[in-house]
Amino acid sequence: MTMATTPTQARTLLLTFFGPFPGVPVNPTVALAEGAQRLLTRMRPDLNVITRELPVSYDGSSTALRAALQEVQPDALISLGVAVGRDVVSLEQVTINLDSAGIEDNDGDQRCDEPIAPGGQEAYFSSLPVRASFERLRAAGEPVEISYTAGTYVCNHVFYEGQRISRELGLSIPAGFVHVPATCADGEKTTEDTGMTAHRDAGGVVRDEQGIPQLPESTVVRIIAEVASDTLPAVN
Repeated sequence: MTMATTPTQARTLLLTFFGPFPGVPVNPTVALAEGAQRLLTRMRPDLNVITRELPVSYDGSSTALRAALQEVQPDALISLGVAVGRDVVSLEQVTINLDSAGIEDNDGDQRCDEPIAPGGQEAYFSSLPVRASFERLRAAGEPVEISYTAGTYVCNHVFYEGQRISRELGLSIPAGFVHVPATCADGEKTTEDTGMTAHRDAGGVVRDEQGIPQLPESTVVRIIAEVASDTLPAVN
């Protein structure tokens, strides 16, 4: 008698992104998360990719991220944010327990040297395969870097809270943050005026020369999908 085989249960990736905030009227992470979800559906049908928008709000992002983690119970968490002025995709390595930025969040909250979690751990390292993904993607000629500062705005806040809250909920999962540069549609030439403003506190790079660096959207989507695939490799 032939025994019935049980199909491998799909694993779930929670992919978060942000909407507009001061200096970023259109946040590229919206389209990038959707694009990565579509690409991973083709690349990795064994993965269930769920996207969630988080508010650009210190308190609101914590609440929304906790709710998403509780609801989805993912096998991995990757959060996306834009760092205007960077010219490559940054795989963030470390997050610090600090909110401090010269711009307000979307609730009008401006913070200076405030801990994200009073009495909490001072920093967390990413639990994504940052080094392995970086080495593989760089060898393939992709525009990537390892970054050691995620800023001190809501991106760093979400990176920190992803680590803290997942542990608090008992989710032993890889979690981390990917900063993306400004993007342009495939086939379009980069424009000097993106309508965006670079903020150092938000992880951005303020450059002396004119123009904001941009990468083709498809390039960034591909990198995000590859990092996701490294994080949750296919099970043979």
